[in-house]
Order: sequence, then C-alpha cells, then structure tokens
Amino acid sequence: ETPLFEGCKKGNENIVKILVKNGGNINKENENGETPLFKVCENGNKNIIKYLIEYGADINKESKNGETPLFKACENGDENMVYYLIELGSNINKENNNGETPFFKACKSGNKNIVEYLI
Repeated sequence: ETPLFEGCKKGNENIVKILVKNGGNINKENENGETPLFKVCENGNKNIIKYLIEYGADINKESKNGETPLFKACENGDENMVYYLIELGSNINKENNNGETPFFKACKSGNKNIVEYLI
C-alpha cells in the first residue's frame, strides 16, 4: 500500500491533502482491490472522505470481493459514516460476491440504528 493508504488509515487529514496535492493516486488499488477511500471508512474521518470524493474517488468502487466503502462503514457500526456515504450516493442494495448487502454487514455489527436506517 502507498503512503496515501497509511494517511487514510490513520485519519491524518494534513498528510492526505499533501499527498493528493503532490500526485498521490486516490484510485490506486491494494491487493484486495480497495482504494484509500475504503481505509477512511474504517476510521470514520468524514473530512477525508469528502476531500477524496471532491478529487474524484469513486464512492461505489468495488473491491475484489465485490464490496464498496459502505460495507466497511456498516461492518464497523459507524452510524455517521453510513449516513454520510448514503447521502453521497452509495448503493445500499449492492451485493458482494457472497450475496451479502450492507444491510447484512450492519446486522452482523449489531448496530440497531444502522439496521433500521437501511430498512
């Protein structure tokens, strides 16, 4: 993974902005087909998500297992991130390669508010 992945994982806005402004590839995939946007969804930094999307990150990009960043947010039980991604146009009905949807991941996370929101 690139330094941009690391900056996104750690939620460091300043590092992410510097890397993107200096040519960091926001759509670069790791070995799982995930982009830096997936990593931001693991830590819940909305400012970085907004920034990456403004610079062309694909909110509905699929990983090799057919999941999108919304799956990560649902899996982590991050209500604010789930609401924000949906507000930005994430596909809530997308199925991964196992036929699971973000709703399934939300149920597994045990977050009742996300489950109710997705119904």
